[in-house]
Amino acid sequence: MKKRMALLLTSIFVLSSISANAREPLENERPPIPVPPVPDPVAFVVPTGLYFVTDTYVADVVATSDATTIYSTTTVHESTGSYARVIDSVATGASSPFDGMAFNGRAALTNGQALAGTYYENFVLTAGGYVPVSIVFFQDDSETKRRQAVSSSAPKATASPVPAVPTTQPRDAIALSPSIRPQASIQPVPRTVRTGVSLAPEGPTLASAEVLRGRLVQFWPRVFIDNVDVPIRSWRLLSAQPDHISASTGSRQPLAAQWIRMPASGVSWSLRFEIFPDVSPTERLEAEISVTLRSPALVD
Repeated sequence: MKKRMALLLTSIFVLSSISANAREPLENERPPIPVPPVPDPVAFVVPTGLYFVTDTYVADVVATSDATTIYSTTTVHESTGSYARVIDSVATGASSPFDGMAFNGRAALTNGQALAGTYYENFVLTAGGYVPVSIVFFQDDSETKRRQAVSSSAPKATASPVPAVPTTQPRDAIALSPSIRPQASIQPVPRTVRTGVSLAPEGPTLASAEVLRGRLVQFWPRVFIDNVDVPIRSWRLLSAQPDHISASTGSRQPLAAQWIRMPASGVSWSLRFEIFPDVSPTERLEAEISVTLRSPALVD
């Protein structure tokens, strides 16, 4: 009996030791969990020559002054939050790898040569870096038509011989014949009147302009008398293609117009104004500008 009791106590002690050895380890007794290394963040690659845009493209401008035609680009001083860089500068007639890639195209002179200017690439900053979104061409060129030479085939005037005065006649007896040359009448010089439309209050008058869809553009009717800019008493818009306009009539204020709908391919619209100048308030004049719509606009 004593032997059985001793064996039972020994079994209980061994089982309790095994249970105690099988317990969960404490928090500070656990081995550390290996943490995978975190790679360093990759810095954004900034394209060479990139700058923040503060002057945004508005339209291509074609202005004519006498025999000279000037091709330029107009901008508005504002920021769309985008970035840009120069990617190519080309001379008149020179080709560029970016020809055909600009959203506003590249026009040509009347002889077919491509215009001189500069290509810009536009970017927006995203979480993944600087992303290119568009290319725009800023035109900067001019051409002058040669004036036709005056024809040299016209007959030249010949002087009539002067009759000799007889030497035997006394000088005081010579009768002076009255002049038969007609007296020139003094006529008033007619004034020259010229009208036009510009994209700035003192900018050049334009025959045509290319504008971006959705861009609000200001058009200023102008009157020049003897090449002097004179104030406008009133103007009235005679055409109605814009989707939004600031007003259909005005005086010192420009017309602000915006196009949303795109025209059919190859179609350009025109803005035609009726103008009354201050110096001649009853004299009705007209001015017109052709407008070509481009899409898409720069990213805002």
